[in-house]
Amino acid sequence: MPTIGTAGAASARAFGFTGVATSGSVTVNTSGSGTFTVPVYANSIQFQLWGGGGGGAAPGGAGGGSGGGATGGTTSITAASYTLIATGGGGGSSAGGDRSNGSPGGGGSGSGGSTNLTGSSGSSGSRGQGGSGGAGANGGNGGSGGTIPGGGSQAISGNPGSAPAGGGGGAVFDEDINNGAKSWSTGGGGGGGGYTSITATPSTGPSPGAVLSYTVGAGGSAGGGYNGSGANGRLTITWS
Repeated sequence: MPTIGTAGAASARAFGFTGVATSGSVTVNTSGSGTFTVPVYANSIQFQLWGGGGGGAAPGGAGGGSGGGATGGTTSITAASYTLIATGGGGGSSAGGDRSNGSPGGGGSGSGGSTNLTGSSGSSGSRGQGGSGGAGANGGNGGSGGTIPGGGSQAISGNPGSAPAGGGGGAVFDEDINNGAKSWSTGGGGGGGGYTSITATPSTGPSPGAVLSYTVGAGGSAGGGYNGSGANGRLTITWS
């Protein structure tokens, strides 16, 4: 469990004991749980959270393999009276049959803050083009879907979402894009993660020296072993 207690070379926990007001910022991009020790702050402390992006789906249908993308993980922290939660975007779905498109994942949401935003949904794609991932709310772009470059039987992966919170692109299969009678299918793109933020003052925010537990949500994996995974969520804390 990571422990955040630094700002520059000094210890944030030490700031709480010495009473010296500080300014600084920390950002956690790695998924998992940890703690943050609140430093002394004279003006304000801001918390920003992004949920993980959803994963893009495998093509499904008649070829290319099947498997929906995983939902992105949730990012959360409780600071004083504020319970901040940013949920992950939904994973895309594979096509349900031949010559059809998969369904996109919906965007994640934010709650508990003064600003709460919903990530963009992914798209379903079209023949020769997998569904695109949705953008994270106030965050990274979604990954583009796989694109069939020419004739012949091919299965092409979608692209990962950008940090923070971008949804992954869906994969695409086509037996021969130059032949209208051949099989094809697309995977839906993953949804972008949600966002929430709050700025508190010393009278409304957490007390210096308080140890806050947090979780940063992972990006959802792509379906069927493809590469169109969602981006991890993020936690950024800024004080002055």
